[in-house]
Formats: sequence, structure tokens, C-alpha cells
Amino acid sequence: LELKVPPEGSELWQLQFGLQAEADPSLQKPAAAVWAAGAGNLQLGEILVPEPAELLLEGLGRALVAFEPLARGLEEATPEQMQLAPAEAFVLVRTATSRLRDVGVGVVLPPSLSGGLASRLGLAITAELPTGTKGFSLGESLDWQWELMIGGVTISLKELERLQAKRSPLVQHKGAWLELRPGDLRNAEKFCAINPALSLNDALRLTATEGESLQRLPVHQFQAGPRLQAVLEQYHQQKAPDPLPAPEGFNGQLRPYQERGLGWLAFLHRFNQGACLADDMGLGKTIQLLAFLQHLKAEKELRRPVLLVAPTSVLTNWLREAAQFTPKIKVLEHYGPKRAASEAALAKSLKGVDLMLTSYGLLQRDGNLLESVDWQGVVIDEAQAIKNSASKQSQAARQIARPLRQGRFRIALTGTPVENRASELWPLMDYLNPLVLGEEDFFRQRYKLPIERYGDSSSLKDLKARVGPFILRRLKTDKSIISDLPEKLELNEWVGLSQEQKQLYTKTVAASLEAIQRAPLGKKHGQVLALLTRLKQICNHPALALKEESISDGFASRSAKLQRLDELLEELLEAGDRALLFTQFAEWGHLLQAHLQQRWHQEVPFLHGGSSKNDRQAMLDRFQLDPRGPQLFLLSLKAGGVGLNLTRASHVFHIDRWWNPAVENQATDRAYRIGQINKVLVHKFITSGSIEEKIDRMIREKAKLAADIIGSGEEWLGGLEFSQLADLVALEDN
Repeated sequence: LELKVPPEGSELWQLQFGLQAEADPSLQKPAAAVWAAGAGNLQLGEILVPEPAELLLEGLGRALVAFEPLARGLEEATPEQMQLAPAEAFVLVRTATSRLRDVGVGVVLPPSLSGGLASRLGLAITAELPTGTKGFSLGESLDWQWELMIGGVTISLKELERLQAKRSPLVQHKGAWLELRPGDLRNAEKFCAINPALSLNDALRLTATEGESLQRLPVHQFQAGPRLQAVLEQYHQQKAPDPLPAPEGFNGQLRPYQERGLGWLAFLHRFNQGACLADDMGLGKTIQLLAFLQHLKAEKELRRPVLLVAPTSVLTNWLREAAQFTPKIKVLEHYGPKRAASEAALAKSLKGVDLMLTSYGLLQRDGNLLESVDWQGVVIDEAQAIKNSASKQSQAARQIARPLRQGRFRIALTGTPVENRASELWPLMDYLNPLVLGEEDFFRQRYKLPIERYGDSSSLKDLKARVGPFILRRLKTDKSIISDLPEKLELNEWVGLSQEQKQLYTKTVAASLEAIQRAPLGKKHGQVLALLTRLKQICNHPALALKEESISDGFASRSAKLQRLDELLEELLEAGDRALLFTQFAEWGHLLQAHLQQRWHQEVPFLHGGSSKNDRQAMLDRFQLDPRGPQLFLLSLKAGGVGLNLTRASHVFHIDRWWNPAVENQATDRAYRIGQINKVLVHKFITSGSIEEKIDRMIREKAKLAADIIGSGEEWLGGLEFSQLADLVALEDN
């Protein structure tokens, strides 16, 4: 059915009949052509329609059920069209069209009446940033003009009054037929009486998605001047914000994509909008965040402390990275039994502090204490930790992000892809920008159910448009990133020790040093090497040093290193990557294999000195050649460190450290060699304050030692003076 507007001088509307292709509505044939075809076939584009006349009559019969006035047009044997009174045309436009479409009858309306938001009374806006302003702020008023618009046609308030006086729901204006609704004049008069200002914040909201309204009037057109347009394009990520170079006081270089990330963080900060930096693992989210804080400090904008919440396993890493890259940022760690326990003590310890680190566990435990501080900003690392909106951890993070008195910036860091998981987006956006997705019940009905239960692509598209401006995710495979990265990227993963590890470490050192001091000269060498090996085992897991043969409940909680490994592997596995994991201890390999298989419910092969030749080759082939093969491959450093080609892996983990960097590099080269098309990330675990940190320091300072000494492995350590040995194995509390 196609509705045609009345000819000049007439009030009667024409309703024409015909056939329309369901697959391509632009393919149509009028009823006259259908009757002319008779009982033969009718060509509709490339579609051959048999018995078209019977098909048309059957369709008109269905249409009659949904639109009763059609009965007058079906009095002839071969009806082609009929006339409708204005009231009948209005019923067709307003209510019958949807009923007709429900019974499989297409309806074509005049463009100005074709339904949707455009046919409602709304606004056409033209706006620009005020002249003479160099920068801009969120609440800034814009220079703007507006006009009323309906059906794509502009209309003045006087013209609207005149048309409303006709008391007809369908009226003609400027050559177009429009539908007037009872409240239109009242809404227009109310808007004109208020004559509101338009802020930059309004402009950002109105241009984010279609269908946004201002003072209850939908915005049909928004025309931005050149300066405002540049801001909007950057905000909506149609254009990247200007990159920012490393700020004064930052020790190190930023890669080009990191300069763009810093520019993006600073850009959203100016708008007081929360930002989620969701770069792929290894792209340097920590460094970009530290550069942002240093940028604020250099601009004299960092006036109050910033709270950073992270898993316990990465607090040490934050301390190290901050000391290395931003030494002018004063950092305090709120952790352990000596942490501030009262508001007065916390206020005193925060004097002069720029950044305070704490864990998610303490965010819950010390929530009231931490909320007493007027933080300038809150940052959450590994933000997937708040994805369960009902968890206490998630609620605590979202609560502390709410400002007390002044603006409080909010930043989330995560390496996991968040934009495709509807249910996990709400707590993240509630933490960053609560108004974007509204209350959880509204979000559940509007987005979660339609997307997750019914696969509604339009709801998913709208959701992505709403959250898109606040999430920046770059992948190592992005063309804009890949040229910025070295082929092999080495990352130090600094971890602490659990309480059990600390006690076992200090007890072992005390007992062994005493035994070494008493030992005859010929036995000292062996006892020193045995102590060093045992300490490295404790850094991995107490179970290894205690000679436990199986894993038990709470196995991961006993080792800070294992907790951090689990977090990194979660990110890696979700991204579909593959990884090699090297250890020098076969016993640890077996325990780790059992833990990983139980944790991830997938096969994790372990290649070690005891593997048979056939088993060894089968493991290699499955990992390297089978598309559905295991994502994780455990190898002992000696058995798997040479002679293998494992280029399917894009991550290499050195779970414990070897004295000789050449041995580690040989193992890394299993993945990083000809045939590798991905960038390779090398993760080296270092337990802070322990023998592992001393090993790492020695390796990095090897230029100061004779190369042949380091190159000879561990043997030289047996000859250390007792005081040197005591320094080497002492556990530093840092």
C-alpha cells in the first residue's frame, strides 16, 4: 500500500495498491501491471512471481483485517487505488501502518510522514565555540541558534499556531504534509519561554547518539562550526586527540601510540569524563598513566593525592615503575600491618603525597577510612576486577569514585576486551561515567537482555556508540601500533612474597648461613649453591621448597608470583594468544601443570628432561601445528630451551631467573625467530627484595663484571665471601 498526498486543491488522499519484494522493498509493481499479467507470471526485478493477481488479492484480504476503510476500495474486481478522508489517512499513518506490517503488508508513506523520530516536532541546532576563547571547558556556553523542525521542514512558532488552529492531525506546510500531535504547540511554547543556554556538555551528549533531546524536544539536526566540530570529532573518536609528548620530569621515551594515549587521557580529563585505557597486554598502560600524572604535576594541576587500586600482586610493580619513570611523583603504599588505621594518621601520611597505592581487598576493608580523603582522582588497575556489579569489591570501587566536594577524575586500566561484553560494561561505566548507561535496571532492560538473550544488533550498536568515547583499546596487531613496537618486547613483572613465603625465606636464610659458616672448606661451595636454589624455589611457591607433590585448595594464594601469572594468563587466553612458560625446576613444572589445567580446564603439556622422544614431538606438533591445540606450553629451561621452533607463541614467560642471560635468551628465541609473524612479549618474573632481584641487578650490570664470570653460570657464586653471600641472600623489605 502506498499513500500519496492530496493533489492541489483537494483534501482526499490516494492509497495505491501493488506488489513489493520482501527482500528488496525498492522492487515494486502497481496493481494495474498485476491485473494485466492475469494468470501468467510477473517479473519483479530478478524475481519471477507466479499468479501475481491471486497473490495481490490474498494480501489485500490480510490488509483489510488491519485497516477496515480498505473495504471501500475492494468493491471492484480489479482494484488499483482508493481515496481516503484526512481522518482515515491519519489512522493509517499513526496506528494502522504497524499493524499492516505485522501481517506482512508493506506500507510506503510520504517522506515527511514516514514515521520515526523525524516526524515529531523537534529542533535544528547550529552551534560554535565562543570566539576569543583559546581553550574550552565542559560547562562552557556555546554560541548557538535553533529552529523548530518537523518532518525535515523548519517551522516558526507562529506558523505552528496557525496550523494547529486548523484542528487537523495532518496539515500541509511548505509543500510537505506533516503530522501534528496534541502536545506539540505546548512543548514549543514552553521551549521558547525558557530559551535555554547550550553548553559544551550538552553538545557532546546531543551528538553522541541519535534520538537525544533538549528540554523534551528531539534534536533532528546539529550543525557544528569548524572549531566545535574539531572538538566533537576528537571526543567521539572520529579523530584522535592531539598526541602529547612525555612531560617534563618523565624519565624515558613514549612511543608514538603512547603519546596518543596520553593525549586522549588529558583530553577526556578536560571534559571531566572517566576514561578506560584498554590497550592490549604489553603496550604500556602503566607508563601512560604515570605520564598522565606527571603531565598534571608539570602543569601544576596535581593538587591533591590520587588513589590507585590494584591487585596485591601488582602493587610492587607500580612502586618500581613509578620510581623509574616518574621519580618526582611521591608514592605511598597503603598496605600491610603498619598502614595508617585512623583518619588523622592517614591525613598525616598523605602530606606531600601525589599517588597512594592500595589493594582491592583493602579498598573494602578500609573503605570508610579511604572515603574520608578528598582524592583528586581514582584509578583502578586490572579493571576486570569490578565486572561483577554485585560483588563488594565492585561496589567499593564505584562508591569511592563518586566525588565528595570537588571534581574527581576516574580512570580504569584493563587489558581484556570489554566492549563486546554487555553485562560487564555497566559496572565499568557506572564507575567511570554513571550517567552514560543509567541505572542497572534500565541497562538490563534496554541493553543486556536484548543483546545477550536475543542477539539484538541495533542495541549492541547503540551501546557501543554510547561507551565508545570513553574506551581506548589498541592491539599489538593494529597497523598504527605495529610499526611503533620492537619485534621483541621485554617486560619485568615485579611481584612480592606471600606471608608464608617471607617466613620460609628468612628461616631458610638464617639456618643455612649458620650451617655454611660452620661447614669445612670443601663443602661450603655445594651448600651455597643449595641455598640459592632453595631460595629461588621459595620465590616460586612454598610447596616446591617443602617438597609437596600435589596441589591443594588455596594453592595460588600461597604464592604472589603464581597469582600474578594467573592474572596475566587470563588476559592472554581471552585474547586467543599462545604462550611458552619456562622454569628451571621440573618439580615446579609438574605442580604448575596440575594447577593450570585445573584453573583453565584445558590441556597444558609439559616438556621436560624425562619426556620421551615420541611424547616430545607430539607435544611440539600439537602446539605449533594444530589450530585447536593447547594455548599454554610448559617447558623446562634445559630441555626446551634449545633446538625448537615454536613460533605459534606470542608470549614467553620466564617464571624463575637463570644466572646466565644467554640461557634465558636462547629459550626466548624458541618463539622469536624466522616464521614469527606476531610481536613477541617476554615476561620476566622478579620477586622484589629477594635473591631474584639481586640476580636481575647483576644481569643488568653485567658490563661491570667480567663477561666470562657471568657466562660461567652459578659456579662463581660458591666462592663468594661470607659477607657478600649474606648480602646476596638477605630479604630486603622493599
